[in-house]
Amino acid sequence: MSTRRLRGGLVLALAAGTLFPAAGASARAISPPTPAAQRFGVRLAGVPVAEEHNPRAYRYIIDYLPAAAVIHRRIMVLNEESHAAHFTVYPDAAQISHGSFVGDDGATRSELTTWISVQHPELTLGPHTSAMDMITIRVSREPTRGEHYGVIWVQQETRGRAANGVALNEVARVGVRIYLAVGPGGVPPTNFTISAITGHHTRQGALVITAQLRNTGGRAVDLDGTARLTRGPGGTSAGPYPVHQVVTIAPGQSYPVTFIPGRRLPSGPWHASISLVSGFTKRTASATILFSPATATAGRWGGWTVLAWIAGLLATTLAAASFLARRTRRARTVVRTPSA
Repeated sequence: MSTRRLRGGLVLALAAGTLFPAAGASARAISPPTPAAQRFGVRLAGVPVAEEHNPRAYRYIIDYLPAAAVIHRRIMVLNEESHAAHFTVYPDAAQISHGSFVGDDGATRSELTTWISVQHPELTLGPHTSAMDMITIRVSREPTRGEHYGVIWVQQETRGRAANGVALNEVARVGVRIYLAVGPGGVPPTNFTISAITGHHTRQGALVITAQLRNTGGRAVDLDGTARLTRGPGGTSAGPYPVHQVVTIAPGQSYPVTFIPGRRLPSGPWHASISLVSGFTKRTASATILFSPATATAGRWGGWTVLAWIAGLLATTLAAASFLARRTRRARTVVRTPSA
């Protein structure tokens, strides 16, 4: 059994009050009950001394453990509603996919969840009050080596009826992510690369800077940062621009990150410098980019090529429409013929 010293501290783990309608509720077609669920939250209370300078450790449960090790983490559940509320607290499986950390929504079991116990699985809190709960992670004696992902959900269910009398069951949950690396050999390294920096227009004409990320280490990364443009036309510069959305990628995964300049800029060329960070790990990369005009693709074809392509497409469309019209007339004739 291992013990860890914790550094006190309270930081909101996830935004509170996000609604997840229960199966069969048909929430999109039916108005929510009145009063609807209000706000509540969860905070991670306590950070390992070894991670006290890691900003990720104040928001998520992040650790490396050998087999049979045990750790304890405290969370604070906050009821910000104007009336007493009942909450359930439970572990759930999670995965990292398409640049996002995704927690399951039904107490899905995984190897990690079998190691987790909650001191108070149910809590009833008065209005504008809070309570501490203890999360214990007890790694098995023969765990699967690698990094495991999960989430501690704090959940509230609200039952009511819509104006038409249909019963509704709404579920709102907030949670704390878990990134737990397990196995011999020490803490896996954290590393990532930035490549393929480009600039382009969207179909709506907006400017976008993109870069390809790859996790080359042994721990998941939550990448945040900025892009800056320098050495532009006439020696101009712009930025920094924050990432459009924080990207989470597991070891071996790749995913693009985007930056959206907030104003019109000349096409370039520009010197784009990107700086990204995850916890203690920071990486930078740069490249020369050019925001090509939105009509650049058509321009390379040439005017006569484009006209010929449009004419051919139009002829094909008219032929298909004529064929379908003839089939439709035949079908209608058959339907209207009285049976013998």
